[in-house]
Amino acid sequence: VDRAYPRSARGVLKISRTLVALATLLCFVASKAHEAYAALAGMETVITVLFLLLYLLRLDAKMRCLFWPLA
Repeated sequence: VDRAYPRSARGVLKISRTLVALATLLCFVASKAHEAYAALAGMETVITVLFLLLYLLRLDAKMRCLFWPLA
């Protein structure tokens, strides 16, 4: 586990993006908006959490098959 990542600028940005996506999901669910909007916000939340975990666990250094700056 990379303990310095959550305190870096990239880590703070990724965590804040995750929180904004989660707030968006909760707002769509609470307002009883169309299911497609809630599903899209949910997918954005899950994808952002997965990228946060990927960088937090340093899996980007182990998986060299992808060009991570584009991801």
